[in-house]
Amino acid sequence: MSTKRGFVETDTCPSDCTPYTTYQEAHNALQALKHTSHAGILEHAERALLTVSAQHLPSAIRQIGVRLATIACAHPEPNSASIAASLVRALKDADPSIRCEIYASLITLHEIKSQFHTFLSPEVTNALGQCVRADVNHSQHHLRSAAVACLQIVGGNNGVRRFTDDAHPKVRQTALSVIQRQQMVGKELGAEMYGECVAATLDDAEQVRMIAVSLVWAIGSQYAKHVSLHNLRLLDDAFIKVCDMVNDSSMLVRQRACLILGRFRRVSPQYLEQTFSKQVMSNLRSVPRSLGYGRNRGLHSSKFHQRETVDELRLLDSGAAGAFVHGLEDEYQEVRDAAIESILELSSESPVFSSRAVDFLVDMFNDSSDRVRVRAIRALTVMGTRSVIYLTDEQLSIAVSAIKDSSQSVRLRIYEFLSVSVVSSNGLQQLMHAIQDNLEAYSSDLLPVYRALKLLGANHSNIITPQLTCTLLNISQHYLSREARIDDVVYAGNVILVINTKRATRHAVASVLPDYVFGHLPYLCDKYPGCLPNNLAEYVPAHLPYVRQMLVRPTPDTLVTQMTRDDDEQQTSALFTRMQRVLNKACEEPASAQIADDLVLAARTFLHTATAECRQKVVARYAELVSIGVKIKVMVESHDTMQVGELFALTARLMHGSYEIEARTQGLDPLARTSLVYLRVLAHTAWLFAHSLSEHDPRVSAKMREELQLRATSVAQALSSDKFTAAKELLSALSNDQTPKILQHFVREFRALEFVPKSQCQYARAEIQPGSRRPLEFDHRFPLRVPINARLFWTSRNIVANVTLPTQATRVWRVPPNFIKPCGLMQSSLEWDVEVELPLGSGEVAAVKVAVGMECASDVPWSDAFVVRAASVPVLYDITDYYKKHESHVVVEISSLQTLSVNPIEIRPQPSAHTRI
Repeated sequence: MSTKRGFVETDTCPSDCTPYTTYQEAHNALQALKHTSHAGILEHAERALLTVSAQHLPSAIRQIGVRLATIACAHPEPNSASIAASLVRALKDADPSIRCEIYASLITLHEIKSQFHTFLSPEVTNALGQCVRADVNHSQHHLRSAAVACLQIVGGNNGVRRFTDDAHPKVRQTALSVIQRQQMVGKELGAEMYGECVAATLDDAEQVRMIAVSLVWAIGSQYAKHVSLHNLRLLDDAFIKVCDMVNDSSMLVRQRACLILGRFRRVSPQYLEQTFSKQVMSNLRSVPRSLGYGRNRGLHSSKFHQRETVDELRLLDSGAAGAFVHGLEDEYQEVRDAAIESILELSSESPVFSSRAVDFLVDMFNDSSDRVRVRAIRALTVMGTRSVIYLTDEQLSIAVSAIKDSSQSVRLRIYEFLSVSVVSSNGLQQLMHAIQDNLEAYSSDLLPVYRALKLLGANHSNIITPQLTCTLLNISQHYLSREARIDDVVYAGNVILVINTKRATRHAVASVLPDYVFGHLPYLCDKYPGCLPNNLAEYVPAHLPYVRQMLVRPTPDTLVTQMTRDDDEQQTSALFTRMQRVLNKACEEPASAQIADDLVLAARTFLHTATAECRQKVVARYAELVSIGVKIKVMVESHDTMQVGELFALTARLMHGSYEIEARTQGLDPLARTSLVYLRVLAHTAWLFAHSLSEHDPRVSAKMREELQLRATSVAQALSSDKFTAAKELLSALSNDQTPKILQHFVREFRALEFVPKSQCQYARAEIQPGSRRPLEFDHRFPLRVPINARLFWTSRNIVANVTLPTQATRVWRVPPNFIKPCGLMQSSLEWDVEVELPLGSGEVAAVKVAVGMECASDVPWSDAFVVRAASVPVLYDITDYYKKHESHVVVEISSLQTLSVNPIEIRPQPSAHTRI
């Protein structure tokens, strides 16, 4: 019987609910709420609302009551709209501290549930709007700030701007945060707000300046081609403003400014180059002020002009001057890290900027922080992969000193950087001396050094002359040279350097090499694989035929490759025949664990055959499913109730695997599809049998037995041939009765059908393109936008994006067809972004996993919605609601998982009153 008590309608709350009277009682309830059952949540919600409305209780207890009500409202079980309406009604007679807490709770609910405002009735929304509009003018700044944050719920977004110049910084911060949220969820901000955001960058409060810097970048990027008051593109003007913030007094603001600089794109080259020079450019002096945007709050705002003078250079003009110089010289390593990352991002915008950045980044090799040194070296290495970096003698000296770093991670990064650099002839000799010292001091660096020397040799082909070769290898042109020791690591490194030059140079180098060097080449090739070129035999003199024979002899790796290439067809045929033999044995003989293991081994061994046909690989995947069916038969025959959980898991794998083969295989004939559906009958039957051994839920079994009868009947009709007589008899018995005894009999007597797909079939797949190496920055108060760029093969329909959150929860989105474009024969490209709501309170570095999948329609949606999830229905759930919540097509992944690092850029502020506990 439903009763209405206080503000909450509930069916299960006891009639004697009372408010929490002590702080300890309320606090214990708050801690235990996350582990409370459905009935307990309703009871806590009722008591929490009674506590909020109890005027005689202390404010600290009533504040906890508000938090309890908020957590209950966020839970899917109670009536969220009723609880939220009760909180709104409590605003009328509450004191300021309680109103602050209620506003903060409503904002939290609004962020958790994106459609929260639609849950409120018009009457409740109007009542909330009246309270908010009254409290935004309150004398207490805590209450004003909380009310301003609630303007977005009642539709007062346009009135938020007037609070950006409030007397209290907390209110200004909240107003700018609301505007920033509008921008991050996709709402366009007006260009006239640019002046207000620029003025906010001069605010006394640190948090206000941090948000203002982000908004300056956002508006400047959105209206890049607009002309500012100073006759500059708005994008360039915003870039200069953010550069000026690198000199801010706050470390957090400086770090934020340096990070945002890396987000700018298509900035004019002269302003980019100015960031590495402390000289003010003369072409940035005062210009006529007739350009700009109209109205009092536009770019002609007095706040936008307050930094200007008439006869002197404006401080604005010098904003970009030396911005990265200041960032790289900052006393905090967080700021230096941010500056290095932004320099790396902007290096692709201008070649001149990239070349000027090299000198400053090389100076960072002497930084006191290992992390900063590694980050600077990594940035230069990435820049070197785009275009070779030419080092001066001074820069090389710094790099050589960094080679001797005590940190191995720094040394390994230096080797990678040097492999993409070019130095002078004298610099190369200096570098080789330093590498020689390192090889003697750090023996563990041997292979990384040799790999770097290989690339150095290719990059310095015009420098490595016969004369330099003789110098490095101590070869005399007039006397017989003493043979070097073959185990000398320095000598081996010099040989690797000179022998990896380009083809034309290598002939000249080989002409001055003594015979013993050629005699050492086979040993070096075997000792250090991958460090020497493959075609060395053609450079060996004719009078050393045995060396040529040793260089062209097949190594163990090449022997295996050659054998695989020559015997590929025979080997593939033999493995496929063996797998077919084991598969037939599994289909004909009684089930046993040994047969299942043999079939899995044969199928997985065949799947590792690189050149197997698509049809054969599909048969191998079918064999893996048959092995799961054999394991299910063994478990059902044992009738062990202790294995029910494992039986549920196996039926889920079998059901999902059959849908995966059917969805991904293009060109399956009807008989092959019927074989897969027959496996689903086994999974369906075994699931019902396992369900009868566990907690029997008649809500599930009735519907699933009905659908099992339909599924068995349809498969029996599809098997028209006489060779399927045994299968049709089993299906006929299953169609007439579904008692546990019949279910067990069907599983015991089940035999998989023959599976012979056509030779022209193809297997759909997707390849996710690697993204940026930098972590995705996000503010956990707003949705995280995850980019998905993938190449699709043999499919372009029913594509979905599958994202696994840091909490291991999975979200699936259907990709709109207009984001999938053909790019070749049976190939398509996917470029799409999904917005993910990350859990609140996230303040640590985490990771999300992205995959591309396909949707396939279920044969019987009700049953498959439960079987695929490998569990029964929770008792607390209504069966119909549970089915509607999980009803969907079966999703199969067609790509490997790509892990993306996500990094929070701002910690969630505390918007409540100063009395908050």
